[in-house]
Amino acid sequence: MLRNPVLAAIALSITALNFASPSFAGGLFLDVPMTRVFVCEGPDARMEIYVPQSVLLRRDIAKVGLGRTVNGLYALDLTGAQKGKVIEPVRLRSTRNNRAIVMEQFTRKGLTPATIPLAGGILDFDRRFGTQAKCEAFRPS
Repeated sequence: MLRNPVLAAIALSITALNFASPSFAGGLFLDVPMTRVFVCEGPDARMEIYVPQSVLLRRDIAKVGLGRTVNGLYALDLTGAQKGKVIEPVRLRSTRNNRAIVMEQFTRKGLTPATIPLAGGILDFDRRFGTQAKCEAFRPS
């Protein structure tokens, strides 16, 4: 325990900044510009996946993949079911062959990671709402 109040205040500030930074999985994403890269439409919901704009500026994801796991956002639009739109943080990584993005919904337990082909396709995000979703090809917009 720090006995010096100035050092204690500095340590507390550094800790608070660490947990509020975008690199922290549960941190705030409000200060990070995001770009939508996937739009998926299912019978019950619409899903959108966002990655940090800085990742898109540094790499051609369609050719070389993400390079590492990045924090992104997943939007589940349940407006048609009168439940609103939920946006949650997710972890995104490329598959080994760079032909798909794996999305891990770490804030909700029991969900298997969704693998979204860069060329698009039909997949299940969630057993309740995100089933049989037709995803467009990877396209930053």
